[in-house]
Amino acid sequence: MTIFGTFGTIEGLAWYNKRLFSVGLQGSVIEYDLRKHEPKILHTLDTSASKAGTDDGYINIFDIYEDELVYNKLMDKQEGRISCISWDSSGDYLITGSVDTIRVWKVSTGHAIHRLLTGRDMKMKETVVWALAVTDDFTIISGDSRGKLCFWDGNNGVSIATYHSHKAGILSLCLAEDQNIVYCAGVDPLIASYERVKMRGSEELVKWVKSTQRVIHDHDVKCLVTCGNVLYSGGVDGYLAQSSYPPKILIKYPPLLQSPCVALAPKVKYLLLRYPNSVTVWKLNIGKNPIKLIEWRPPTGLRVKSASISANGQWFVCSTADRLRLYSLKIVDHKPKLIKVKIRSKKCLVSHCTVFSTDSKSLVIGTLEGKICVIDLDSPTATVKQIFRPHKENYFNDNLKHIAVSEKADYIAASDLSSTVVVWHNGKYYCTLPVRKCPITSMAIQPGTDYLVLVYSDHQIFEYSLGSMKYTEFSRQLQNYYPNEWLLRNFAVHSIAFDSKNPDLLILSDDSAILVINKQEELTINERKIPRLEASNFLGSPITEGSDSGAGSPTSQIKSAFHIMKRYKHLVYFGALSDDEMVAVEVSPASLKEKLPPSFRKVFGRK
Repeated sequence: MTIFGTFGTIEGLAWYNKRLFSVGLQGSVIEYDLRKHEPKILHTLDTSASKAGTDDGYINIFDIYEDELVYNKLMDKQEGRISCISWDSSGDYLITGSVDTIRVWKVSTGHAIHRLLTGRDMKMKETVVWALAVTDDFTIISGDSRGKLCFWDGNNGVSIATYHSHKAGILSLCLAEDQNIVYCAGVDPLIASYERVKMRGSEELVKWVKSTQRVIHDHDVKCLVTCGNVLYSGGVDGYLAQSSYPPKILIKYPPLLQSPCVALAPKVKYLLLRYPNSVTVWKLNIGKNPIKLIEWRPPTGLRVKSASISANGQWFVCSTADRLRLYSLKIVDHKPKLIKVKIRSKKCLVSHCTVFSTDSKSLVIGTLEGKICVIDLDSPTATVKQIFRPHKENYFNDNLKHIAVSEKADYIAASDLSSTVVVWHNGKYYCTLPVRKCPITSMAIQPGTDYLVLVYSDHQIFEYSLGSMKYTEFSRQLQNYYPNEWLLRNFAVHSIAFDSKNPDLLILSDDSAILVINKQEELTINERKIPRLEASNFLGSPITEGSDSGAGSPTSQIKSAFHIMKRYKHLVYFGALSDDEMVAVEVSPASLKEKLPPSFRKVFGRK
């Protein structure tokens, strides 16, 4: 899920009973509406008409109620800004970090009971405490701008140990769930861990000793969190890293937009690319450079929530947080022209999911309120002809996530975040599929058939016949014959494609691989790796940087049920452009690094 805000930077996030809050440099606490994907409550941290936030040394405490934040109290003012804050496990004490100082506050009185001095490496250079953690036995752990990790006795307000763990400032630290390991990182992106061990001959005397270190990121690490024995880290480079040791495992998820961020108009060979603040449409020509037809930016400057293009290239739709915009795309005197089309509807149609039917006569959208609207494009004016309300009718219990549309929009399937799949046929409720516990990551209705294909986060694949209202024979057999290599993949499937020349081929893609399943081949138990499909047999020469297309259907190359091709780093889309052409859209890792600020390009510990 992506949530778009317009209230400045986000410096911290916190969950409370499935409610999400953020704080930032603008001096506000924001709660988000997770259904509408937008800020819900904005609460400014005013202490008086002229004071706001914690840069002035104020600590504001609020009580969380069902629909609001209610001001509780203001702690004593301290000198200098507060750079970090942490509660102890009892909730009776609050620990804050600032310049040269850590303070322990008793919440009931609002007074500081301990003032811990960090010291300085250089007399004229301040030490800023950037990160804090507190154990159940009231050991306070701090990371500061000197690159030092410090341990303090919170009961007595004295130093226990100090380690010069990093070459530059420590920006983040976290405790393992058992509180026996602390992880820290920062401007020096090396992730170091320190483990609490009992001293020989004493059950009560413990010492924190350096354990392992991990080189995962090349730039500042600004957040660390653990779940079980897994460490999650993120920072300036935008990657979310999942690591563990032992065993040594590292998975890095790139900072890419959620799918779908690519759409094809195969009848005219147009390619749409959605970016956070713009949408571009390209004309693809095999053997020639692509031609940019349009570059659309929201007039309001808001982020783009969704965008799509019809199969015939005549319709273009995009939605921002304030409205849905529909355009007719025409070529006049060899130049593209967007003509705004008014949709006849009294409802707000702001959408995070937009899908055209294959015949380009219908547009189906999922609104932020959870409604599904079908817009008729085959009439003189674009009119909402059908509205489905899966939440109001108790079909959905969670946010709308995916929509799949048949060729003529007679079948419309939608799923929510809880993996409930509901199907409507000719404007009426049709059926609800069996619900699985795993989230659905991709779904599509195969052209020329009534087969609905679903792929889940555990990589299970299901093919459901809408006509007979049951899973196909192939789908039932497949559940016993998944290759282990497929089930153990770490990236979710985001695209489903089909071969128009061979309806028995199912093509799935994730961040770095393309899986081709031939439903006509015999399914056998395969404990070994999936046979590789050579790129030269599947795709031809590249037509653009980050996109590939080539002649020749892959049908003749498939000789077994499963084949896999690993060619890409960050594959965001793979689909059919024509009967003989496929298109792959890839984001180069190098292009992500090029967008980083120059000051963060230094790689510590490497030449």
